[in-house]
Amino acid sequence: MAVLTDILIAPTQDAPAIIANWPGAKNWPGMQTSGLDALVLSDLAEALGQSALAIAIEELDPHSLKDEANGPWLYVLPNDLRDHLANLKADDLGPIARTWSQQEEAMARGMTEDDAARLLLQIQSLATTARDDQKPMLLWVSL
Repeated sequence: MAVLTDILIAPTQDAPAIIANWPGAKNWPGMQTSGLDALVLSDLAEALGQSALAIAIEELDPHSLKDEANGPWLYVLPNDLRDHLANLKADDLGPIARTWSQQEEAMARGMTEDDAARLLLQIQSLATTARDDQKPMLLWVSL
């Protein structure tokens, strides 16, 4: 079973509306993915050299949810992740994508270096928009 995972930019007060309407309503900017959950994002933080941030991501509790057992769940990603990603230079993307694809959970999910590079570019773009708009990035997860 594939886990649907989307990253959105929205104020946290929109969480109930997101839980009720996403992915049907595209009222918030975001990217739709599958399998890009907190563990894989924790691997990304490790690839960024941010071990404490990786632990913080792994320990996230849902900010909002529809059903505790079946979801969907909505997590508020740390602004430190957003800011680290938004501040990446173009020259950093290749090495970070390579390192990310070699992390334990990313490898277990079959992430290739090309997958990591494509996702990193998309996430960085979202992170830059979120930072510039002073909004958090939210992780929506559904079974």
